[in-house]
Amino acid sequence: MLDRVAEFFIFGLVPLVVGVLAVPEMTSAAERTVAGEVIYRERIALPPDAVLMVELADVSLADAPATVIAKRRIAPAGQVPIKFEIGFDPKAIRKDRTYALQARITVGERLMFVTDTSHHLDPLAGTPQTVLVKMAR
Repeated sequence: MLDRVAEFFIFGLVPLVVGVLAVPEMTSAAERTVAGEVIYRERIALPPDAVLMVELADVSLADAPATVIAKRRIAPAGQVPIKFEIGFDPKAIRKDRTYALQARITVGERLMFVTDTSHHLDPLAGTPQTVLVKMAR
């Protein structure tokens, strides 16, 4: 019986464990990020249950809705400046397209702040972004 257990470990379990450890893990090395902060000019504090949503979108077509490439939800948002980082697949970025960041801060179902201008960027540049949001009326 002991020989069978030893045989199982030597020929069954050990190669399995070595194989799992030898296979490279799916890393985020291929993933790129856009990082930055969201700010607003109003001198008010956000409620504790405020949520920030930042999206990286393809805004190339003026007569079509933007195509969201990646997004990040931060809850609770905290207070400004609110730091964010959005991971995306660089293969989704094309040089002949225009990309922008869109942000909004909500409390429950109520929109508090939103980007009202287009914040264009080169997602592959890796430069920190500052996104200004305006109070929703």
